[in-house]
Amino acid sequence: MKLEKLVHTALDEVRMQMLGAQVLFGFQFNGVFQERFEQLPARGKEAAFVGLSLMVATLGLLIAGPCQHRIVERGNASLRLFKVAGRFAEVALATLILALACDIYVVGLPYFGDGDAIGFAAIAVVVGLALWYGAGLLLRQTVPEQEQQEPMPTNSDTALHEKIDQMLTEARVILPGAQALLGFQLAVTMTRSFAELPSTDRLVHFGSLSLIALAILMLITPATIHRLTFRGKDVPRFHTIGSAFVTAALLPLILGIATDFYLASAKMLEDRQIAAAAAGAAVLLLASFWYGLPLLVRKRRRA
Repeated sequence: MKLEKLVHTALDEVRMQMLGAQVLFGFQFNGVFQERFEQLPARGKEAAFVGLSLMVATLGLLIAGPCQHRIVERGNASLRLFKVAGRFAEVALATLILALACDIYVVGLPYFGDGDAIGFAAIAVVVGLALWYGAGLLLRQTVPEQEQQEPMPTNSDTALHEKIDQMLTEARVILPGAQALLGFQLAVTMTRSFAELPSTDRLVHFGSLSLIALAILMLITPATIHRLTFRGKDVPRFHTIGSAFVTAALLPLILGIATDFYLASAKMLEDRQIAAAAAGAAVLLLASFWYGLPLLVRKRRRA
């Protein structure tokens, strides 16, 4: 199999994780504004904060691979990218399992009590680890030795059509989850809990909503340019323009996620200083994964 096909498949696998992670992130944010959330004990709200923090980390890890593809490799398939994207996705599975366990604990706490809720969360962790890590490691032992020793494809110039296809695929990796998050953000504005927020917090949320909407518009723009300007043809200039839009769209997405993370954290912890520090950490984490690390790798490769 050609290397570009392996990279394409890896991006498709990331897209599967990405959509579920962002939908779960939207649910976590939406749940903060539900009436029963205020009735949770302090440990339930703290668990919700930990779960939301883990989900932010998951999103950062999942998009880190496509960012390196755009910024470091400029759309070319490479063996380094294939391995790096795989490692990011593997670590993201662990943070996703833990975030899901936190959510199960939070929703189970008011109905079953602390002990049973912890038990359900522990079962989720064990099952998740068994299916997502254990099954793959066990099945690896059944692969014939000849197949294990088969060399990986070497780096080669990626055809323009494949580069454009992968660039649009990367936009599709991010877009569905961002759209789902925007839907949750819009739904929150109709809750009584949101209406009772201070006007400053409501403005923060509408700012976040606007940033996520801007990111969605920017992610869809390459497809419209491809159709309206280049009439669907494979043109190097389109790949450059489309890559720029996909890369730039991550900036409003970072700020949108971080501002809503602040708002949710403030309600979970009832401490705005800690919430502001958590939001700042989220900005630093996402910016490092999506911009800082790829730019550093590109600089070292040039040197």
